[in-house]
Amino acid sequence: MSNLPQDDVVSVSYDADAETYLARFDDDAIAPSMAIIEAMASVCDTPPTELDPLVDTVDPMAIDRLVKGADGAEDRALEFHYLDHVVTVYGHGIVEICPPSHDE
Repeated sequence: MSNLPQDDVVSVSYDADAETYLARFDDDAIAPSMAIIEAMASVCDTPPTELDPLVDTVDPMAIDRLVKGADGAEDRALEFHYLDHVVTVYGHGIVEICPPSHDE
């Protein structure tokens, strides 16, 4: 498996009712940490290389191990803040990105 981002393995959509972005990814084709970067780049409409490094917020290797490392990983979820967004990555190939609240 390549750790390089691939445009076709992460699909991002916006849920207007929940006011969140949902990114679906194939965890056989891309590491969860890379899917987060690709999804956030899409949400922020910027190239992935121009984002603040994910490692400044959370250990990407830890994300990969926790989310996909063991049996039952599809039930796992990890939530953290990245670029003022709340990011939740699920073991079943979903990244949920909640933009900053407009009330703050």
